[in-house]
Amino acid sequence: MLCSDHTTRKINFEDLKSLLLYRKIIKWDCNKIVLDNGVEIKIEETDHDCCAMAGGKFENVTLDAAITKIEEIEYSPWEDDDTYGCSARVVFLHNKNVVCAAEADADAGNGGYYYSVASFVVTVPQESETLVCHFVSETGEEGA
Repeated sequence: MLCSDHTTRKINFEDLKSLLLYRKIIKWDCNKIVLDNGVEIKIEETDHDCCAMAGGKFENVTLDAAITKIEEIEYSPWEDDDTYGCSARVVFLHNKNVVCAAEADADAGNGGYYYSVASFVVTVPQESETLVCHFVSETGEEGA
């Protein structure tokens, strides 16, 4: 969850794309990517109730290739004997080659009675606020 010592501003997926396009990923681990202009992007649980959980990771990252296209988010709803949720994936490309994949999952907790949200959390150098872009909730595209 986000720390309360920072102000946050919600942005949409198009705004996130504009921050990423034509930038290079210069550093990464499964928890975050850092762009050549210092922008840092994480995938975090930004809202939940009770025992529901959400989170995500980055994978298949190629450093030093400019991001020239960002595909639309693909949603995959799922359910099991105890709950339901949704997985999401978005791919960043350089021409037609994958530069980075972001994946997240959100569930509805025990019995499917609760909610959770995973978001892209963006830190821009010299900015006083953190930007938050909805990625996936337990029901898919828009949160609870």
